[in-house]
Amino acid sequence: MQTFGGIKMIQANYHVHSNYCDGKNTLEEMVNAGIEAGLKSMGLSSHMPLPFLNDWTMEEANLENYFKDVANLKKKYALSIELYCGMEIDYFIDRKDISELAKKVWPRLDYTIMSIHTIGSTCSDDVSYIDDSQEDFAKGIRKYYDNRSQKFIEDYYKAIGNMVKKYQPDILGHIDLIKKYNQGNFFFNEKDTWYQETVKHCLDVIVMTNTRMEINTGANMRVPGVGRYPSDWMIPEMCKRNIPITIGGDTHSVEGIINEFNEAEAILLSCGYKEYWILKKGRWESQPLGV
Repeated sequence: MQTFGGIKMIQANYHVHSNYCDGKNTLEEMVNAGIEAGLKSMGLSSHMPLPFLNDWTMEEANLENYFKDVANLKKKYALSIELYCGMEIDYFIDRKDISELAKKVWPRLDYTIMSIHTIGSTCSDDVSYIDDSQEDFAKGIRKYYDNRSQKFIEDYYKAIGNMVKKYQPDILGHIDLIKKYNQGNFFFNEKDTWYQETVKHCLDVIVMTNTRMEINTGANMRVPGVGRYPSDWMIPEMCKRNIPITIGGDTHSVEGIINEFNEAEAILLSCGYKEYWILKKGRWESQPLGV
C-alpha cells in the first residue's frame, strides 16, 4: 500500500472512464489497475451519451454492452474489489435539465455523478465546452454571453445548485471545472470577492442536499498546474459546512488510477476533514481519513 508521510492511501475511486467514452483503456484494464493499486471499492462511470454530436461520450448504441460488461466484471472480480456501475450525467444550463435518455437510464445505475461541461444551446450541435480548450470556452462566452465571463460563471454555479437540488446525485463532479483553462486569470480571478461569494452561495445550496462533493485528482494529468477540483481554498469552506466528500480520479487511463490520492488525503486532513464516503455492499458509508 502506498503511503505519504505515514498516511495510508484512500481506497476508493468513483470517477473512472474507459474506451466506452473518452478513456484510453478497457473497463477490465481499469479494474485490474484499481486492484493492483490496492483499491477496495471502485466505480466505473462512462460519460452518458449526449443529445447532440460529440466525440467524447458513450454512443447510445453501446449502452447495453456497457451494462453487460460491468455486470460481468462485478462477478469476475468479486473476491478482489467491490465494483459499481455508474455514469457521469451532464446537466444543461440552457435546458435547466438533463437528457431524456439520462432520466431513462438513471434507475439502472448503482450511483450517479453529475457535472456541467457545456456552454450555449444544447438543442443543436453547435455547442461549446468548458473543458475542451481555452479557445472553445472563450468562443462560447463571446457567442452566448456577449463576452461577459462573470455572468456565465455566476450562471454556472447557480446551475450547479439547481442541479443538485433537483436531482440530488450521489456525487457532484469537479465543481470548478471552469478553472481548467483559466491560466493567467484569463476568464476570472479566484481571489475576487464576487467569485468566492458565488462559490460559497453554491456550497450553501449543496449542503442542503444528500449529494457528496468530489475531490477530483485528475486535472494535472491533462493540464499540468491546474491543481485539484475543487481548489484548495474551497475545502475549508466545504468542511465548515460539513459537506460530505468522495474521491474521484477522473481517471482516463490506467496510469491515473490513484493519481495524487496521497496528496489529496494530506490536504483534506490539514483542512479539517476526518472522513470520506465510500460504497460498501451497495451502501454509502463513511471511512476515516489517515488510518
